[in-house]
Amino acid sequence: MNRAERRKAIGAHPYPLLEKLLTANDEKLKHVMKELADVKYALDQSSIIAITDQRGIILYANDQFCAISKYEAEELVGQDHRILNSGYHSRDFFKTMWATIGSGEVWRGEVRNRAKDGSFYWVDTTIVPFMNDKGIPYQYISIRNDITFRRQVEEELRQSEEKYRLITENSSDLISVIHADGSFAYCSPSHKDLLGYDPTAMPSRDMLQWIHEKDRQNVYDSFRSLLAEGQAVSPLEYRVRALNGEYYCVETTINPIVAQAADDVQRLVLITRDITERKKSEQAIYHLAYHDTLTDLPNRRLFMDRLRKETGRAKRIGTLLAVLFLDLDRFKNINDSLGHEMGDLILIETAKRLRDCVRPDDLVARFAGDEFIILLTDLMSVSEVETVSEHIQASLQVPFQLGAQSQHISCSLGIAMYPSDGRNPDELLKRADMALYAVKERGRKGYSFFHHEMEERSLERSLLENELQKAIHLEQFHIDYQPKVDLATGQLTGMEALVRWIHPELGRIAPNKFIPIAEETGLIIPLGEWVLRKGCAQNKVWQNQGYPPLKLSVNLSARQFYQADLLDQIRDILDETGLEPQWLELEVTESIFADIDDAAVILQKIRNLGVNMSIDDFGTGYSSFSYIKHLPIDTLKIDASFIRDIHQNKESHAIVRAILSLAQTLNLNVIAEGVESTEQVAVLSEGGCHQAQGYLFSKPISSEHFEKMLQNTT
Repeated sequence: MNRAERRKAIGAHPYPLLEKLLTANDEKLKHVMKELADVKYALDQSSIIAITDQRGIILYANDQFCAISKYEAEELVGQDHRILNSGYHSRDFFKTMWATIGSGEVWRGEVRNRAKDGSFYWVDTTIVPFMNDKGIPYQYISIRNDITFRRQVEEELRQSEEKYRLITENSSDLISVIHADGSFAYCSPSHKDLLGYDPTAMPSRDMLQWIHEKDRQNVYDSFRSLLAEGQAVSPLEYRVRALNGEYYCVETTINPIVAQAADDVQRLVLITRDITERKKSEQAIYHLAYHDTLTDLPNRRLFMDRLRKETGRAKRIGTLLAVLFLDLDRFKNINDSLGHEMGDLILIETAKRLRDCVRPDDLVARFAGDEFIILLTDLMSVSEVETVSEHIQASLQVPFQLGAQSQHISCSLGIAMYPSDGRNPDELLKRADMALYAVKERGRKGYSFFHHEMEERSLERSLLENELQKAIHLEQFHIDYQPKVDLATGQLTGMEALVRWIHPELGRIAPNKFIPIAEETGLIIPLGEWVLRKGCAQNKVWQNQGYPPLKLSVNLSARQFYQADLLDQIRDILDETGLEPQWLELEVTESIFADIDDAAVILQKIRNLGVNMSIDDFGTGYSSFSYIKHLPIDTLKIDASFIRDIHQNKESHAIVRAILSLAQTLNLNVIAEGVESTEQVAVLSEGGCHQAQGYLFSKPISSEHFEKMLQNTT
């Protein structure tokens, strides 16, 4: 069967949408998918395959498994593996097997099973555990080969050498008898079928001559031990050379023939079978178990194994190691806007670039998603790590070409050094992750070495995360209100609701400390809902007290913006508080516009409720001025970074004038935030900006102080 026929027999491509999107330049991804299909075909054709979950429930059985067990596939799937138990093996046998695979190690052994019709059969079994991201087995794949005939032969050998000779003449296994000096006394006819040697000429040969030179010593030592002790040894695996020079992988069971009178070993009986295809299948399984299928990089399991070995080696020889933890900045936005297929192509190209940035003996692995980790070995100085880090940054900044599209990528990189930052793999990984988080905190795109101050910040962050959950439950927050004023008259036009946290023991906690934690953990959703409800209720109270109606501005995070029940939540809060929708304005940042079409749909639905929409921090995010006109918004809020030096910096002045001109053209309101001086007011007024907020007018104040301000303005 040729490759095309094999593929047709296997079925359609496992990822048809991805294959459809690939261009001629995307051969790497095609190669990955083809390899997966070829591996499945090779396994199904060469071995008896079954997959179970961690409880031993059968999830999959191939045709060969069904044939030997005499069960149909549907009779096996969903059954406990004990359906095949023959009762031959002791509890300790299975206890050892489960302990081995449960710890993540590969188990090998010979198992006697019972078929559906009550007959027994023997299988040579290899069980490989598949691990999840936490290093815990979640599935087991077993590769089995039928050795029933071999076991029958071995049993017969114990009863009668003559019967053995008759059986061996028709066996496909290689059966031979060798003298104590290593020369052949007998070779079965099957030697010619597999290896091409004439069995009648074999007795003149030394067995070790046909064994691969790298395997000879192990086989020789096993023979000597058996001859000395007279006991059978575990099956040996080694390579033998055929007459044409090709090597085959074989497995041999060795039994001694002991002279009854002298009670010493006279000859050895070898039963050898070809396991070449099985070894290829095992190697393919091992590769899948230890490598990422998309990028073909080592996975977490292989990386941690290598790191354990390298830390031990570095300790012995006195060299340095570096662990580099890397992820791609804002990769989720790329996936959401371009699609996961394009995201996969970026990950494949990233893996290639990272490999090109390190030496052959270094290790690049993919942990999960857009997380990669690199191990640099045999280092003499920290400067070598800096060089590699800068090389990685430069390599990833080269645009990624995705068909007709060009995508720019940056990365954040955290670094931990052995032995100064940790002496075991877990410490090094944890501290490299802390260094990575520090890079993200300061704005992404760069690298940082671990410092012990980061550990303190990490502990502080963990503490705040725990306390934040309690604070939301106990409502330890309050809202400050920052006034918005008309620049021409100084009159109050609205206010922005800003959440504040005063912890009963830790005191006042700055928003820039707890808001990012709330964003990452998802706690921003209940916290944001609380702010929206409290703010609307307070605004309605002031209206009921007879104060002039003012528009309340409340910030929405990206997580809140895309939550499924956002519209129902806004509608319910307005109904509960009695606040009319025109007195509520929701502020979003440009980060929500990674998918402009989806964002526009949500914005329009909110405006249909009668609520106003504003873009906060305008000019600092992703948006292009050109497509603001396509968004259903009411207000642009100029970021304080442009206002700060507007009266001194020509670039800031030009950006603000451009925003004001755009707003005038699109009939949008504009408000400047962060106004602190009369000079700034003069420039803004000259450009046509009519509203502002900032310390020149008032800092954020409590509801009590804001009410006094209302009293003074009426």
